Amino acid sequence: MKGSVDYLWIILVVIGVILIFAWKPLMGMFTGMSDKVTNKESYERGREVFYNTTIWGGEGSYKSCAMCHAPDFVPEPGKTIDMPEYKPGEPWILEDIATKYGSSLLTGDDELFNRMMQCLSSPGKMGMGRPSRNAPYMDDLIEYVKRQ
Repeated sequence: MKGSVDYLWIILVVIGVILIFAWKPLMGMFTGMSDKVTNKESYERGREVFYNTTIWGGEGSYKSCAMCHAPDFVPEPGKTIDMPEYKPGEPWILEDIATKYGSSLLTGDDELFNRMMQCLSSPGKMGMGRPSRNAPYMDDLIEYVKRQ
């Protein structure tokens, strides 16, 4: 037909653009639906990282996420906690953190990661700089934190 316009290419381009921006969140969503065992294992590893007192400050330092965010954290006898904003017995509970900073279709876990980095890099809190998003423990830690 003369004068007819083929719109199929426009539709394919739009679908391609949507997939480019939504690929990571979509894959995370499908993985979460189909593989609960992996998420449970990741959650347990994340819990270990959350309570670990050596990973965060390096040698000679004694810090963990649990110090400020877990009501069941008990410091080891004789250890000095060198975080100015740490208040013994007054944890900042991470309740509904996934709702506040959780995954979205466009950002994945990036918003939650950036929020966690504020705590990890703040001199008054963990003061450790900004760990890489690709650090081997980061996905597990995010999995643990977002289920709090």
